[in-house]
Amino acid sequence: MPSICDSLGSLLFYVSNDTVSVTTTQLNGGKIYGKDHQLISGGDSINSQGWYYELIIIPAPNSNDLYYVFSIGVTSFYGIYYSVIDMSLNGGFGEVIQKNVQLQNFKCSDGLTAIKHGNGRDWWVFFRRWDSPNNTYYKYLITPTGISNVMMQNIGSLTSNGFSRMEFSKNGDKMMLYTVEGLLEFYDFDRCSGLLDNPQTIFPEQIAPFTRLFWSGQFSPSGNLFYTVFAAIAGFSDSCYLVQYNLDSPNIALSADTIFVGTLTNSMGAMKLGPDHKIY
Repeated sequence: MPSICDSLGSLLFYVSNDTVSVTTTQLNGGKIYGKDHQLISGGDSINSQGWYYELIIIPAPNSNDLYYVFSIGVTSFYGIYYSVIDMSLNGGFGEVIQKNVQLQNFKCSDGLTAIKHGNGRDWWVFFRRWDSPNNTYYKYLITPTGISNVMMQNIGSLTSNGFSRMEFSKNGDKMMLYTVEGLLEFYDFDRCSGLLDNPQTIFPEQIAPFTRLFWSGQFSPSGNLFYTVFAAIAGFSDSCYLVQYNLDSPNIALSADTIFVGTLTNSMGAMKLGPDHKIY
């Protein structure tokens, strides 16, 4: 459930979904709620099914009022879509002025993410497809003039996993790709060109039976450590682990340090780096 605040930390709006639906009967279950927790004008029927990393909010560069909501089609309404919210309307409670504009129409992996451009103003939006084995990253650049044509880059390992997550370091110069089939891959990233470089496969993707199903990941504030939460076996029915990796190590896989072991029912979750430089 992504949300966005103003420069003082006051809530502007958020996007929510009542449930996960893998059928075609609830394609547009996303709803945009304002700071009063009421549906904003036009905020119903946003293409969304309640998956984990299928929605992001991007402030429009050089605008105090316009915001993009991007969504991807994971199990139906395939592709990537965007809607535009103008927060200057309705007395500051906002209104959706464009809804569910389609940019691509193929099946996307649950792992939509964004990182700010090196100029400190624009944004890169990243996603991958999962209808066939590929190593293609799809990127859109968001500028004051709008959404650029899609950029594609083929780099790194092939995967067709439907849960391919991308995590960027705090300063944006590193990126980690991880999947629930055990792929963990480390990249350098140029925030100005949008190009990934120097892929390092820490763990290759597995063939069942799985021993590592990466669910969440986060860089340390310095960017030299990476933390993962992963399940031990397929089916999410065993223990889960919180593990730290030293990215400066000559062998990152061997640097693994298990910090916590728990059961899946009470420990499996997503990690985020907070503004206080602590990981939650």
